[in-house]
Amino acid sequence: MTRRLAQQIVITAFALALVIPPLGSVAPPATLALQSSNSYHWERKSSQFTLEVGNNVDGNWNSVLDAVISDWNNGDTVTFRKVSGATSAQSCSPKTGTVQVCNGQYGTAGVGWLGLTRLYFNSRGDHVNAATVQMNDSYLFGNSDYNNQNARRHTMCHELGHTPGLDHVNTSSCMNNSNNAIFNNLFPISDDFQKLAQIYKHSDSSDSVAKSKKKKKGKGKGKKNGKSRKNKTGKPAGSASTQNFFDPAVVPDAATSLDGSETVSVERLEDGTKVVTFVTWAE
Repeated sequence: MTRRLAQQIVITAFALALVIPPLGSVAPPATLALQSSNSYHWERKSSQFTLEVGNNVDGNWNSVLDAVISDWNNGDTVTFRKVSGATSAQSCSPKTGTVQVCNGQYGTAGVGWLGLTRLYFNSRGDHVNAATVQMNDSYLFGNSDYNNQNARRHTMCHELGHTPGLDHVNTSSCMNNSNNAIFNNLFPISDDFQKLAQIYKHSDSSDSVAKSKKKKKGKGKGKKNGKSRKNKTGKPAGSASTQNFFDPAVVPDAATSLDGSETVSVERLEDGTKVVTFVTWAE
């Protein structure tokens, strides 16, 4: 299935969703699904903050993830810090306050997507409080034109760039999602860092990003002062399924971006959590 046909199917499905909303989701108007992600941002008390990136990728992706984190850390606003992963690659479930990055065989090459980013919002629906990024090995390490280092580097850079709130651009940045850019635009540029500074120039009253914790010394071997070491950040009550994104014909509540290369989906989980999903389609 070609990207053009896939997008036509998605647009048709979206039009129907506006008339008959599917169970368990809220059909948004096209303006909501296509609005700039400038309104999507994490809650934090400072204009400069650190965002933990949970490493759930295998050895094929480690060097790519490290390189992309280093590239994005050339800016002053957001510092990505790689930490141990908190989910499985296949489920790629969110962890509150963090970005979880995964790779896996999500579907089969021929119909589907290269990369997928999800932004999970807090109970008020006004700030992101978790994100997941998935790299689809069915294309990026499969029998396809995208099985090359440039496509992998671009896709990781592009999807990770969505997590703090960046949208698409028509520049030399990796946030350009044209098919030509997938093979040539591998890095963030100064415009991206300026945009992040603009998004986060204000401060919030509280934080939705995870805080790095200092290790406490225990009394005696193997003891930790008798305190539970359970993660206080936990997980959102629900997580979206990747199943609906194996085939563009069944993407819920979606509308394509203006260049037709990416779909933005807005849905609500059963617990009411709002999830915004960016899906980068393969040709």
